[in-house]
Amino acid sequence: METETVEQTRTVGPQVGDVLVSSWGYEQTNIDFWRVVSLTASGKSVRIMPVAQRVVDYSKGCEHVVPHVVPLAGDWWPKDQDNVTTTLIRWYGHGGSLAWCVGVPKGYKNTAHLWGGQPVFQTAAGWGH
Repeated sequence: METETVEQTRTVGPQVGDVLVSSWGYEQTNIDFWRVVSLTASGKSVRIMPVAQRVVDYSKGCEHVVPHVVPLAGDWWPKDQDNVTTTLIRWYGHGGSLAWCVGVPKGYKNTAHLWGGQPVFQTAAGWGH
């Protein structure tokens, strides 16, 4: 990887503390939130860990959820690093410019993007297949 690409990844890509969102499911929508806890030295990958969600709005069959994150302060690195996953930053063309996403842990088969700060729709418990 060229230095210019690495530097672009570090300045434009995910940063420590960013909250990511991924959506998945078949005939239902499920939402997972992730938090960037570190970047690798090369800048090609990030370490992410799952973040709990909380429901901020509910109607028949649907919920709107947001991540339940706590501020990063002091020695916050998780002692149980089993929850931390290293994943590649992926760049793709979007509207004539480069955008990024990261892969989420094996088995989820999707990617996560920067969360925009607004509640996200998901199928309510008991309404999917």
